[in-house]
Order: sequence, then C-alpha cells, then structure tokens
Amino acid sequence: MGVVRMRLLGRYLTVFSLVFLWTGLVWASGGEGGEHHVSFMMEAFRVVNFVVFAFLLYKFAGQPIKNYFKERIHTIELALREAKEAREEAEVRAKEHAAKLENAEVELKDMLYHAERERDEQMRRVREETEKMVQRIREQAEAAANLEVKKARMELQKEAAELAVSMAEGL
Repeated sequence: MGVVRMRLLGRYLTVFSLVFLWTGLVWASGGEGGEHHVSFMMEAFRVVNFVVFAFLLYKFAGQPIKNYFKERIHTIELALREAKEAREEAEVRAKEHAAKLENAEVELKDMLYHAERERDEQMRRVREETEKMVQRIREQAEAAANLEVKKARMELQKEAAELAVSMAEGL
C-alpha cells in the first residue's frame, strides 16, 4: 500500500513541477517589453490550458507510454539477465580452459621427462651395442691377425723346410 501511495505522490509532484516550470518559462518569455505588470488572468488561463493539455496527454498517451516503458524495462532486465548468464558461462569456460592449460603443462612436463629418460636409455643401449661391436671387431681382428701370423709361420716353416731340403740335396 505504501508503494502505491508513493507512486501516486510522485506522479502528482511531477505534474505540479511541470506546471510550475511551464508557467515560469511562459512568464519569463513574456518579459521582452520591459513592463512590470502581470496579468494573473492570462497566467491562470495558461496554467489551465497546460493542465488540460497534460491531462489529455496523460489520458490518451499515458497507457501506450506506460506499456512502452514496461516493455523497455522488461527488455533491459532480460538483456541484463542474459549478459549475466553469458558472463558466468564465460567465467566457467575460462576456469575450464585454465584447468586444461594447467593439465596440459603438467602433461608436457611429464612427456618431456619420459622423453629424456627414453633418450638416455636409448643412448645407453647404443653405447653398449657399440662397445660390444667394437669388442667383436677387435676379437675378429685379433683372430684374423693370429690366423695370418700362423699362416705366415707355416709358410716360413714350409719355405725353411724346402730350403733345408734343397740345401741338403745340394750337399
């Protein structure tokens, strides 16, 4: 009940303020002649004329104006609500993206750690295989060298034996 009375009081105050503002403007606009007498009858007519105009304006245009402003208020409230929901949704998305980014950073660090370990392991295996290969090549080279030495000794022994036989025959 108090809200209705306050609205009604606000309307009356608005109308009376407009009336007095209008009359003040009208009074001020009539001051070009430099005369200082005021015709209260003329001012009363102007006030009544304005009140009638304001009443007719309120009577015929009041409801469409009210409807326009109600619709405008509704539209603004709806837009504000949608904007609030969109902002909240954007905040949720931002939090999700931040969490995903953090998870991606953790995964990247984990992947780098595992890649480094795998690289180190592969390098160790390659070194071991290389060392084994070098050892086999050395052993094969030694075996080949020993074989060549044996062949050379046998060849020398054979030549020495042939030389000894030919010397013995020559004697």
